[in-house]
Amino acid sequence: MIPDGAIDFVFSFDSFVHPNRDVVEAYLQELRRKLKVGGKGFIHHSNFGEYVNSPRERLPGLVTKPLIKLKILDWAHHRNPGMTAELFRDLCAQNGLLCITQELVNWRGRRLIDCLSLFVRTDSGQGERPPTNVIRNPGFMREAARIRRQRRNRS
Repeated sequence: MIPDGAIDFVFSFDSFVHPNRDVVEAYLQELRRKLKVGGKGFIHHSNFGEYVNSPRERLPGLVTKPLIKLKILDWAHHRNPGMTAELFRDLCAQNGLLCITQELVNWRGRRLIDCLSLFVRTDSGQGERPPTNVIRNPGFMREAARIRRQRRNRS
């Protein structure tokens, strides 16, 4: 429906945190074809796979649910446990895309279970690129709350 090489910018927030690897990979394959040379993409996706083998994730639900209610542990928010920032970078590279920057962020908790990735087509003519700039931002939710308060105060 959309011609190849017709899109300047792709944006997705809060939907790619849920699908499995094969779905994410299929989208990246398609995005490589649909983006113009020089086109960019911004996708908010899961980084929950970074924590999937942690001791916390091996606790039984009977233990974790009360600890979550007491705010000792945080929720996984139905994030895909098979996706990480590193895997997303690799999938981009395998599909002719270059991840420029990734910001690992918390989502209503302490763990950095989400990732905001900015990428371009590898043939965008930007020469030799440095490795992906990976930023770890455990204060993301505090920043979002501060921005909401500032906007309310302006109204």
